[in-house]
Amino acid sequence: MTFSIKTHRLHQDGIPVTLAATPNMGGNVRPLYLILHFTAGTSANGAISWLANPDAKASAHLVVDRDGSVTQMVPFNRIAWHAGKSKWNDLEGMNAYSIGIEIVNAGKLEKSETGVWTNWAGRKIEADDVVVATHKNESSPAGWHRYTAEQIETVVAIGTVLNAQYGFLDVLGHDDVAPHRKVDPGPAFPMVSVQSKILGRV
Repeated sequence: MTFSIKTHRLHQDGIPVTLAATPNMGGNVRPLYLILHFTAGTSANGAISWLANPDAKASAHLVVDRDGSVTQMVPFNRIAWHAGKSKWNDLEGMNAYSIGIEIVNAGKLEKSETGVWTNWAGRKIEADDVVVATHKNESSPAGWHRYTAEQIETVVAIGTVLNAQYGFLDVLGHDDVAPHRKVDPGPAFPMVSVQSKILGRV
């Protein structure tokens, strides 16, 4: 699995990854940061369908499925609408300064009285796929959907190629740039390890 970038498109083993075009984009981006998200759902098709819908007023450059497969939605030279109202250091409106990757993951979960874990939409998550942890911006533990090894490997591989191309200042979570509003990618995501690998700190 070798990724490369040509004409603002991601290629895997020399072939462009699947493109699912969206009208939800802006002008030219200045990619200083990579921002990682979870979709809060369990299927790539559902996330891609929503992000391609003009009513969503949201998009991302890439969507990474549970099996590690990748779909591109916005070229890397254009602004994707993934961060919303956001800020980092002296920058506001991080869409203009970042590339956004959505990772298919149900996110924060609820546990029923019978012990069944579900996401916000009521989709059941098997107990083996749940991590109980406390979010860095919260004070009590909760259930979180586990990320797959394939997803982590793919995000690191893509992030490394993107960093070689654009020279990111950092790799951030949505919960870093919109801490009072968002919790993704959450404590189930190995952010410190992924940051270090993408930025060549290991």
